[in-house]
Amino acid sequence: MHTSLLRARNMAAVAVAGALLLGTSACSDDASADAASGGGDRTLNVGQLGASKVTEALLDAAGEADDLGYTVEYSLFPTGGGGFMEAVPSGSVDVALMADTPPIFGQVAGVETKVVGVQTSVVDGASTVEVFAGKDSGIESAADLAGKKVALTEGTILQYTVVKALEEEGLSYKDITPVNLPPADAITAYQSGDVDAVAALGPQLAQLTAAGDAVVADGVGTTTGYQYAVATSAALDDEQKVDDITDYLQRVGRAQAWAADHQDEWAAKYAEVTGLPVEIAQILVERESYEWLPIDDSVIAAQQAQADAYTDLGLIQTDLDVAQEFDDRLNDTLAGR
Repeated sequence: MHTSLLRARNMAAVAVAGALLLGTSACSDDASADAASGGGDRTLNVGQLGASKVTEALLDAAGEADDLGYTVEYSLFPTGGGGFMEAVPSGSVDVALMADTPPIFGQVAGVETKVVGVQTSVVDGASTVEVFAGKDSGIESAADLAGKKVALTEGTILQYTVVKALEEEGLSYKDITPVNLPPADAITAYQSGDVDAVAALGPQLAQLTAAGDAVVADGVGTTTGYQYAVATSAALDDEQKVDDITDYLQRVGRAQAWAADHQDEWAAKYAEVTGLPVEIAQILVERESYEWLPIDDSVIAAQQAQADAYTDLGLIQTDLDVAQEFDDRLNDTLAGR
């Protein structure tokens, strides 16, 4: 495996997408083909991040999987956005939704993809990532993290959220002892007392919320919580494929709107698909809020700030111009502007 691509995958693998696409984590690093849906002679190869068929289930529940005019072939990427990026050169994938971090490391590795859509992913006033500490830990804010062990995952939105939260308190990343672990292992280390705090998102965040652990920092006002629709450059060179990607993403947006209006129904289905307890699925669903946004200067600036932070941390060895990651041709059809 090419060294730069391996690094990109390791850094971005769990940069996770929004909770909708996370599902639950798995041990396998390989993409696994899921059942195809839809019809027609054409095939759209869609990556789903996580180990569960969440996107497919959502489209089916919302009635958006019917009369597609093309077949959707789903592949699961338990390792997240990095796994999708790794699959791009094979031509086995066309599009996926993911967090904003994987395209940064994909650009570093020279992976041929473009961000063609941007969404909000959480309700106003919420953060994709929250930093938790025990109720009796004495840690009440990001300022109290100084000198503490904080479990997080390097090269992901988890790390970036911690960096920005510390900056808000006049601290730097050097003021804590970061413990670099995959999300599930980070939670285990936190619950066993091996670390003082943990950055969490998705199901792990919901589990700690249900347990009543204290939120001591988050990304409200400092990180975007964006979810990106990422398409391969090869797919974007095919006019028919672009039309199918556009249709698919529009269906995803309508399905997300359906889920917002049918939270109890979707939470029950989400729990069934992922194996999570219904109460955990309910927390996740209530936090979700999806809206297509135009790819504009503010979106690019936010991505640039994140890339620059990874450069400052030494995870990226060169300055990036992240504007190269974006293709705004779907602005009108997705965001309506």
